[in-house]
Amino acid sequence: MRSLLLGTLTLRTATGTTGALLIVWNKYLHTNGVVSITPVDLATITLAFYVTELIGSPIFGIVADRIGRKPVMLLGPLFGLAAVLLTPFAATIPLLVATRLLEGASTAASVPSILSFVAAKTSHDEKLRGRVVTLFEVATLGGLLVAGTALAGPLWEIFGISAFLINGGIYLLSLAFFAYGVKDEHAPPPPQHEGRLKKYARLFSQRGILLFVPTWVSINAIIGVWVPQGLNLLLGAAGVDAKDQFLLSGFPFVVITSAFAFVALVGGVGLFFWGNRFASYRRTTILLFGLIAFIVAMSAVFLMNRLTGSDLLLLALLFVAICVSMFFIAGATPAALGFLADVSERYQADRSAVMGLYSIFLGLGQVIGVKVAGDLATSFGVDGLVYATFGFLAVAGSFLLILRRVEHEILPTSLQRQRPAHD
Repeated sequence: MRSLLLGTLTLRTATGTTGALLIVWNKYLHTNGVVSITPVDLATITLAFYVTELIGSPIFGIVADRIGRKPVMLLGPLFGLAAVLLTPFAATIPLLVATRLLEGASTAASVPSILSFVAAKTSHDEKLRGRVVTLFEVATLGGLLVAGTALAGPLWEIFGISAFLINGGIYLLSLAFFAYGVKDEHAPPPPQHEGRLKKYARLFSQRGILLFVPTWVSINAIIGVWVPQGLNLLLGAAGVDAKDQFLLSGFPFVVITSAFAFVALVGGVGLFFWGNRFASYRRTTILLFGLIAFIVAMSAVFLMNRLTGSDLLLLALLFVAICVSMFFIAGATPAALGFLADVSERYQADRSAVMGLYSIFLGLGQVIGVKVAGDLATSFGVDGLVYATFGFLAVAGSFLLILRRVEHEILPTSLQRQRPAHD
């Protein structure tokens, strides 16, 4: 399990580093007149990643159930390596899209097999599942937001375009962890008469899953709204019509990535806290805490955007509010992952396919969020992202409140005995 988590950490670090480097690379291309990249173009480039993840996750999940998790897991670092080797030569919109397609394939191949491994190894052990799911999310978010984002700034400042090649070494490290450290005893299941599409249809027909989908999709749409458009706007995005917004002032890249990394670090603390509360709270309760915290954070961002650089004390207080909110928001992802892991207990021969739903919903949500953000950022700047977030929170909260009433319907009986009915 240790090698699996280390491989996940390095894989996500490489992915996060590439994503952050790509933002500054786009700025470099735009500034030097190589290619004009508007917020809508940025949304298109970003969408390529999530579309590939959305389409590829169920395919790779099914393949992993058939041939074994480890062979499919190894494809993740290889696709990512191909992406970073191509990126320094990507000076057109189609080539930039191609690099993101490869990065999306990297995630689509690795995540379902990794999560299937986690679900199988933590079967029927509530506390262990909570700890391992938490460590997975720490590795994921720590890699994407803390390590990846924090590395990108210094790597670009020191090495320039060669930073992409250095990042390729991180992908190779991830490959080594998976190849030499992961021992998967998974055996292909016996032939099944029921088609995969019918199996997915039967899974989705459950009331609880149907209610879970819009909640999780909406939460990931919020992530898609802010990544990468939030970073792009903070850098002082060109082609944005909105004026007089403090957060559009144009901040140094290193300052922005450091602030993002600190917020993510607070989120990491929250991950450990909520992951260790799996046996004390229902999954839907932890998700509800996260949605309430999102409302607080977005209110703080909206107010911050109304200030000036001279309001240092108020800016600091609002930043603290965002950090505290992140502590509670962080619980949403392990809660959702734990929810799907619980569902997979009823589909043990198809764990990879079931756990692939995590990436499917994530990809679908972020495709929606990125598209919405690209349109709103051009006209309304940071305020547009805030408006979009409140809209998605309304959808997520409405379905989550209903889901709380029927959560027990999709949980195996053994897990229901371990889970509090009220909290």
